Amino acid sequence: MKHSIRFISALLVFGVPIAAQAACDTYMNSEHGLTLPAVITVPDSLPVGAEIIRRPFSNVVPARYMNCDTPTLISLYGRYSGMQETTYPYAYRTEAPGVGIRITITDARPGTSFYAFQTVQATLFAGRHPIYTNAEAVFYKIGPITGGTVPAAIIWQSTMRNAGPPVGTFRLSITSPIRFVSPATTCDLAAGDVNRTITLPPIRVGDLRNAVSAGAYNFELTANCTGATNVTYRFSGTPAAGNAVLFANTGTAGNVGLWLYSRINGANQNIGANNTSHTRTLVVSGNRAVLPLGAAYHRTGTVTQGTLVSTATVNITYN
Repeated sequence: MKHSIRFISALLVFGVPIAAQAACDTYMNSEHGLTLPAVITVPDSLPVGAEIIRRPFSNVVPARYMNCDTPTLISLYGRYSGMQETTYPYAYRTEAPGVGIRITITDARPGTSFYAFQTVQATLFAGRHPIYTNAEAVFYKIGPITGGTVPAAIIWQSTMRNAGPPVGTFRLSITSPIRFVSPATTCDLAAGDVNRTITLPPIRVGDLRNAVSAGAYNFELTANCTGATNVTYRFSGTPAAGNAVLFANTGTAGNVGLWLYSRINGANQNIGANNTSHTRTLVVSGNRAVLPLGAAYHRTGTVTQGTLVSTATVNITYN
């Protein structure tokens, strides 16, 4: 009994009324986790301001109200406090560059509301108040995606307290790290260009008597790309005897080689089998890099009747 009397006296000395320990008839006490894939690929085509992914937090609690007879202190924690963008969709910057987040929270009232990531203290006045039931996270693209990670941790929390320890907490957490990446950079030759045969039109031996070339044929090579900005085509082959710029003929016609050239912007430019002017770099547009080419018979001496068979190898590199 003496112990109890001293305890009550101590509380009265510090000015904390006993009624303050029961300011509300109930409190919110729930934890909600957000689970997303460990890696999320953000398409380069997704515009800034667009939604990347949205997902509800786990654990929906029943809707109800709490009746508070006296004011109650509320402590709000927002992991991204002070990091809100000033343009639509007004997302908060996360640890992953180019990735923003907003949260909506539901309570006993109809509808949902966006909540700010603020770290502040406020007072919940006496009265009837709804209890939070669940939440949803929405991630947005707010800039270039460079491969950052949003770590697992609490991202938003509301804690109620009276005079002593917390009496109610609503907590939102990310359960495991989330890495946001751009698509892997790749480029591949179109399927039809991987092992392609180009058939030149037949010509007469006399067509090369007074002309150095004849039978020109135009075609294209296409690289299909993801995430690349430039593609370089590199050609190689066996040089022709008598003119090393030409590609050698392994057919039966004498003194003739293959002339290979590019047609970028309508200008013919030699592609040399002897590693001269043998690369072409193009800007990727619409995920494609299309190289216009041309090929023709080219004499290296007095041409004799037969066939032209020649091989050029092309490799592509990209960045």
